[in-house]
Amino acid sequence: MRPEARFVHLSAQAPPEHLSLSPVLAETVARWSADRQSSAVVIRHQKPYVLLGPKDRRLPHLDDAVAWLNSQGYPVFMRIGGGSAVLLDQECLSFAVSEPCRDFTVWESNFKRMAQGVIDGLRSLGIPAEFGRAVGSYCEGPYDLVAGQKKIAGIAQAIRGGFALVSGMLLIRQDPQSTTRLLQEFYVRAGSDLQLNPDAVTALMHLPGMQAVTTDEVEESLKYGFSQHYQLVDDPLSDDELRLAASLMAERHMSA
Repeated sequence: MRPEARFVHLSAQAPPEHLSLSPVLAETVARWSADRQSSAVVIRHQKPYVLLGPKDRRLPHLDDAVAWLNSQGYPVFMRIGGGSAVLLDQECLSFAVSEPCRDFTVWESNFKRMAQGVIDGLRSLGIPAEFGRAVGSYCEGPYDLVAGQKKIAGIAQAIRGGFALVSGMLLIRQDPQSTTRLLQEFYVRAGSDLQLNPDAVTALMHLPGMQAVTTDEVEESLKYGFSQHYQLVDDPLSDDELRLAASLMAERHMSA
């Protein structure tokens, strides 16, 4: 029997003040999972921003690089999970699954189990998604999603505060070449020798037969995929959660 899971959906038509909280909404809902000892699934849109990972904190010229991203119109936030720099915008769709968890030994199985709904949803569209590592991609990781050996989604995990949070973003129509150039310039300015390969990343629209794929279709496929593993119960963010998210935004925001 499928376990019940809270379903939080932040659509592209959500109020702008809600969309602006997108960088921390998955964490906000994960805290609910820990408090209620219940699972939750989030599918959300966002305004453009750059998200950094823990390793990025140690870059020698991080402040200069963050200031440059700000000058390009991108606010910058620090994620609580692993990974490194990514760009999220209207051409991506973000997802997250949270469950009560205090066991760090289940880290690997969490990735495979909690993100399986994304793979199932994409396969329902005819996209042969699977877990894998796309060497040279930005925010490279062993449990990213690949299709045709190219990265189509980044996935990160955090286990803390009594919850496990597996979250990521699907590249639907975002240009991998321009995104990689932006992130490469960030790392150069930050004093890193990391070399990114734009050809290791692609968007769903560049896959065979997917040229006309829409964000709405991908949203529906994700909801379908997650519904194969959870009984989804619509439960939007409460006023208290919106206030918590606003507080977390101030904590996670990186200022130059």
